[in-house]
Amino acid sequence: MAFLMPTRAHLIGIGGINMSGIAKLLQAAGVPVTGSDVAQSELTDELVKQGIDVKIGHAPENVPPATDLVIYSSAVPEGNPERAEARRLNVRQLTNFQFLGEWTADKHPVLVCGTHGKSTTTAMAGLMFIDAGYEPTVIVGSRVPAFREGNVYLGNSDLVVIEGDEYAKHFLEFEPSAVVINNIELDHTDIFADIRDLTETFRELLRKVRSGGLVVANADDPRVQTLIGEERSRLEARGIRIKTFGFGSHADIRVADYAVRVESQLFALRDDEGLMSRFTLQIPGRMNIMNAVAAAALAMHLNVGAENVRRVLASFKGIWRRFEKVLDRDRMLVVSDYGHHPTAVAATLDAAKSFYAGRRIVLCFQPHHRNRTKHLFADFIPSFDKADALVLAEVYDVAGREEAADGAVSSRDLLEAIAKRDEERGIKRTLEYARDPQEALAMLKHLRAPGDVIIVMGAGDIYRIATHVLDYP
Repeated sequence: MAFLMPTRAHLIGIGGINMSGIAKLLQAAGVPVTGSDVAQSELTDELVKQGIDVKIGHAPENVPPATDLVIYSSAVPEGNPERAEARRLNVRQLTNFQFLGEWTADKHPVLVCGTHGKSTTTAMAGLMFIDAGYEPTVIVGSRVPAFREGNVYLGNSDLVVIEGDEYAKHFLEFEPSAVVINNIELDHTDIFADIRDLTETFRELLRKVRSGGLVVANADDPRVQTLIGEERSRLEARGIRIKTFGFGSHADIRVADYAVRVESQLFALRDDEGLMSRFTLQIPGRMNIMNAVAAAALAMHLNVGAENVRRVLASFKGIWRRFEKVLDRDRMLVVSDYGHHPTAVAATLDAAKSFYAGRRIVLCFQPHHRNRTKHLFADFIPSFDKADALVLAEVYDVAGREEAADGAVSSRDLLEAIAKRDEERGIKRTLEYARDPQEALAMLKHLRAPGDVIIVMGAGDIYRIATHVLDYP
């Protein structure tokens, strides 16, 4: 049965990247949309320009009386005054992913999942389907320069490509026709007790894949491969195809002839029949090769041609806050990146070193969420090894997700541990602590020098300073 669109929808937390995408989707379907958020942002400004009534701050009167559906971000607590008003008015309430799960129930949803690389892989795959004429709807947790709507591409077919978020187990709201699992590594330590808990959530996801569907899995990730091995017989009994990808010889779609050139990467893919296709990628890092291969494996096993894949990868220049080049002048390059997990930090630094050999890499990093910083503290320490200079801003507090027990964790502690590691390794480099992004900006301006690649990284508000790093004085 087709999903019945509301006659009027109100979105609480409308400034979130996924929520703003839903607002655009609803507006395109002819549904009047209102919304609210705690603070003004680029995303709320964008929605206002599109004619959506966005209120800053939460209040009962923000919910129009004629509303018949309230959609709220999972960060919005039950006691929120607008949720209370919706209950008073007897208005149905759904989280953003509950809404998407219901909306895609009679469509063909494709989920791109994993701890790292979801946004980039979703964008690449979406562009491949678009290039092949599939006219999908694509919902990404970032902005894609090629999408007129930024974080959403509004197609007219039943194919929907969605970045599947494991936070709060959101991806379990779907019954997907196809799933990509890029990797499994512990993150969101406020949600998952341990890696086993997270892996079991991915197991639940695999069991929700529709019969006759497709699973594309990273052959180089041991946790993913263990999970696939344990679930393979159940999946195949339901007619679900399993295709693995990676650098390893056991992968169904294998990376071959990988090489890094000046600001480009070259690689070939050998499929399970031994056929070879060659590709070029303009964004750095082995992690982006894996993102590209995941997207290619998904697209080609859903009948997208290799030439479509080749064309998309050759022209792909990245997305918002994923190794995004924001400034390039005076022989200095400034990059904005969303990385917030130790693995992402290390992989991004490694990518910068390989792409910009011989140049000094200056990293400004803002840890995101004190709970994550506490639980992954030991992993963070070595993740900064390849930065030639480091400015560490104070931890970004996530509203509604911080606990009193985590309050003592500070970037000062992390910087001290990094300094101790440097001493043990015999390494001398600039290490600075910044109380906030503005102090970090002042330090970057003092540190910058011709030839530098300056990376401003974090999932909080640190990205706002990136465009000002080369300001004078």
